[in-house]
Amino acid sequence: MPIAFHLDVKLDHLTSWVEGMPQPALVLDDHGKVIEVSQSLLSQVGWERSSVLNQPFQRWLLLPEKGEHHLFHPGESKPKLLTLQGSLLSPDYSPLPSTIHWISGTSEGHGYHLLIFNPASRGWGLFHHRIDRLAADLQLGIIVLDGNGRVDELNRSAQMLIGVNRNDVLRRPVEHVFNHPIDETGKLSSLLEKIQNRIPFRDQPVSWVVGEKRLDVRLDYQPLGRWEDHIIGAYCLIRDMTQLQSLEMQVRRNDRLAMIGQIAAGTAHEIRNPLTSIRGFLQVMKHALQEKGELKEQGYTEIMLREIDRINNLLGEFLLLSKPRSVRMCPVQVDEIWKELLPIIENEAILHNTEVRFQVENPSLPRVKADKELLKQVFLNLCKNGIEAMGDGGILTIRLFAMTDRKELAIEVWDTGPGIPPHAAEKIFDPFFTTKEHGTGLGLSVCKRILQDIGGRVEFSSLEDGTAFTVHIPVMED
Repeated sequence: MPIAFHLDVKLDHLTSWVEGMPQPALVLDDHGKVIEVSQSLLSQVGWERSSVLNQPFQRWLLLPEKGEHHLFHPGESKPKLLTLQGSLLSPDYSPLPSTIHWISGTSEGHGYHLLIFNPASRGWGLFHHRIDRLAADLQLGIIVLDGNGRVDELNRSAQMLIGVNRNDVLRRPVEHVFNHPIDETGKLSSLLEKIQNRIPFRDQPVSWVVGEKRLDVRLDYQPLGRWEDHIIGAYCLIRDMTQLQSLEMQVRRNDRLAMIGQIAAGTAHEIRNPLTSIRGFLQVMKHALQEKGELKEQGYTEIMLREIDRINNLLGEFLLLSKPRSVRMCPVQVDEIWKELLPIIENEAILHNTEVRFQVENPSLPRVKADKELLKQVFLNLCKNGIEAMGDGGILTIRLFAMTDRKELAIEVWDTGPGIPPHAAEKIFDPFFTTKEHGTGLGLSVCKRILQDIGGRVEFSSLEDGTAFTVHIPVMED
């Protein structure tokens, strides 16, 4: 380490020498302005050269009183070499303690000071590398802003959550970053206004669309502090709540199903017992009225019998939602199930003037492990819903195909009805929610619960040309 520099060293030689020094170093003039900084110091602390040069040292360096006196009182007799303790300020303005070797001299009639830093911890560079690596790998979106509200840095998660490229938004105003998402709540603009006015906020819910994906996020904004009445920077955090929101909805749906199951288990048998007696006596009355030729009264009994059967069917759906329930898992060939169901479905379709098309896209479908009777219930419910949704006329397409990449068997039931309105899409599997005039709202809830019990799932997509429900069931390993 040099202990002095000569009075005849030209400034450009001095700055060129300091820039390439292997040690962390910088040069100040007698006014405390940074004239040069070594690349070693920039890389270890994480500064940008343009933000340091020609700036007052107070932005980047904390000196004890002895150091400031040495700098700002050039007329006094002072040592050429001084050693003291100070701290560099990282880009987030956290202090990095260091021993400073201070060499003073004159070049071309002006006083200059060379400061060489010996960090208190040899782990400066490693520390910042690890911090950068941590920020890059976090699922939390992080945006760092400078004092003017421009983007200093953003991590990979922030780029993915907003749908931007880092190089396109660096040094740009923060509102340019959020110019891409389609805000579904209308709240983002008011939050950006708060950021522009340096007003902190926490845990603000916002929903936006990136590409074709809807995201539910929470935003935090916090200024880092002030320096001489100026904001020195700020950060914005983005937390992706999409999956959590979906899980919360699933928990609420399961809670409702569990409540319905408890009601069903406790009351279904008590209701069915008197219904059985009523139905038996009505059948006797119907037979007696038929013998007497009282056709009008006989018609009344037929109506009552149909309504009692409807109540029994509703109770059966209640019981399918109750827990616990006996599920008999065994190897099942799904296309064999459809051979039994198709005559029933085609007869129902004839009543609604509907065409049924059945397609098996693989010559040999793999077997699945499931409860055969419960699968019948699922397929009948989905086909019945599709036929009823189309009203009079239409095409119901049933398609079976293997998804080898997921090791699943898919069964798609597609109708050409009017589709599911957007406001109903999130509630379509909720118990008692229905878009049909005389529906119970339990059919799809039952399907979802059955498939959960056998390890499968059901998805749907709805467009203007109809709705497709797709059942996914894991195939059996060979």
